[in-house]
Amino acid sequence: MKLRICGALLAAVSAYGQMPGYGGPGVASRGAQAGNRGTEPVSIRPYANVMGFVDNGMLGVGLTETGELVNPGAMYGVEAGIGAYGSKSWRRSQVGLDYQGNYRHYTKNTFFNGSDHILGLNYTTQATRRVSYQLGVFAGVTSRTVGGNFINGLLAPQFLGTTQFDVFDNRAYFLNATGQTTIQVGARNYVSMSGSGFAVRRRSSALVGLNGQLASGSFGRQVNRKTTLGVQYQYFHVDYPRVFGEADSMMLALQVSRQIGRLWNLTLSAGAIRTDFSGVRVVTVDPVVAELFGVTTGREAFNSINTVPQTTISVSRGLRRGSFSMSYSRGVNPGNGALLLSRQETMGGAYSYNTANKWSFSVTTNYSRFNGLGNYNDRLNFLMGGVIASRQLTDDVHFVSGFDVRRADVSSAVFQRVSTRFSVGFAYSPGELPLSLR
Repeated sequence: MKLRICGALLAAVSAYGQMPGYGGPGVASRGAQAGNRGTEPVSIRPYANVMGFVDNGMLGVGLTETGELVNPGAMYGVEAGIGAYGSKSWRRSQVGLDYQGNYRHYTKNTFFNGSDHILGLNYTTQATRRVSYQLGVFAGVTSRTVGGNFINGLLAPQFLGTTQFDVFDNRAYFLNATGQTTIQVGARNYVSMSGSGFAVRRRSSALVGLNGQLASGSFGRQVNRKTTLGVQYQYFHVDYPRVFGEADSMMLALQVSRQIGRLWNLTLSAGAIRTDFSGVRVVTVDPVVAELFGVTTGREAFNSINTVPQTTISVSRGLRRGSFSMSYSRGVNPGNGALLLSRQETMGGAYSYNTANKWSFSVTTNYSRFNGLGNYNDRLNFLMGGVIASRQLTDDVHFVSGFDVRRADVSSAVFQRVSTRFSVGFAYSPGELPLSLR
């Protein structure tokens, strides 16, 4: 009986660990454990692919001679990639791996040629009957906000520096390192503590990177076999290299996790987030000063303190060879290069499945909107979705095809950009199951 309760508590801790205090892209991810493809364990599986693709609506950092944002139009190219995913388990420990890398070449506009890489690596160990540890690293370099195998695949929801919501197709480097300890207290209670450091660097000097640290603690109690109640506190600090600015965020939330039937799980979280943001903003100077110095605008330092609601609602169903999830979240985001600290609201869903007759497919959809805190109060919106499917042709060769689309717009401006990618090609990967790239 105690072993069953311990397992249920650890499952609840894992669910809470995927619910950060900001409106992150939880539904667009497979969660905190790298290498997962449904509830059925997958051995480490390498692969290589070659894809032809068409990109349209890329958004570069720059202006045309007429003062408009760069839009190179439809661009054709070929992309070669390698990767590996899956997990390796021992009696008390498990390692999960997700790696995807590629190099793409365009027939024209070769300025956009480049190589992208994303690595997710987790190590989990049950040190004693009551204590478990988890270490994780998430790192990469990307320059495409739409398309590729990992557009919505590997982005971990607990990573505050995700580049999934970057506006521009610009090279970005990111790193997140996390450690977590979970302790079972008695037969029905757990305590979890975690900390992480994260950083993002963007190549363009017009875009802002960030450095950050996060600390979190939670307490939960299993009230019955299917319901767990808890409370979580989270704090993160972020500063912005090359510009004057820093932000602190503190979140306190109540949480409930409920298992519905054998396969469905419902998670609810509600609380408040207090933000303290300092930066620089442009102001109109006094007419006397304007007359004296011949300038009409100036810059001033500001400090903005806000309290915003935190809400998370997620529904998921575990499948033997896939997964299904839907969620809504509301909180804060530390910045996406164009905006700094922002309110974020996200809703979306994801479904993936490996069939028994050699097919594998994944569908994702997501809508997110951002409101800057401090000197920018307009709304930036993203609507995105994607589908990728593979067909096992032989034991080792797979046909792969995908389509991704994203619309980005600013509410008070005329700016709107729809970006798409269509890709088709072949992959080589030894294994009995269909290849699952997301």
